[in-house]
Amino acid sequence: MVKLVTPSEEYAEQIAAYKAAFLEKEEVLHGTSFLSEADSIKQWIVDVDKYRKKETVPAGYAPAGTWLLIRESDNRLLGITNLRFELTNEFLKQYGGHIGYSIHPDERGKGYGAKILELTLKKAKENHLDRVLVNCDDSNLASASVIEANNGKLENKIIDSNNILIRRYWITL
Repeated sequence: MVKLVTPSEEYAEQIAAYKAAFLEKEEVLHGTSFLSEADSIKQWIVDVDKYRKKETVPAGYAPAGTWLLIRESDNRLLGITNLRFELTNEFLKQYGGHIGYSIHPDERGKGYGAKILELTLKKAKENHLDRVLVNCDDSNLASASVIEANNGKLENKIIDSNNILIRRYWITL
């Protein structure tokens, strides 16, 4: 069993280890509200809380919720997900989408990608979204499979500013 929880000090050490695991592999941390750029986990937790509301989100950013995917049996951080409550600029409308997520490198291939997306879609519905855009690199067949397993309908493929082919999926809630 897994659950989504709001980032808190209780998980600070695990969040730091999660960040380190991605940096060690030189992988991009998707769906983490700029965790890779954070100077401290404590400040990141504060910032994540600010991003939740239009009134406190920094200018130019979309209001969004961020949650940790926690395995209940051992309270282990398995993944992080981010849900933008609205797409506020052209970049998000084209490339960013509503949902971004990542799974700890040691926990991939165990079904947690499908579960984190499923739980994030529930959060989207709770936040009155009726349709969400979820994108992935065309070469990331595992992510494409996860999105399709959660009823993602491929709209099209586009090339981003880094010359990477992106799949754009819509999921109706």
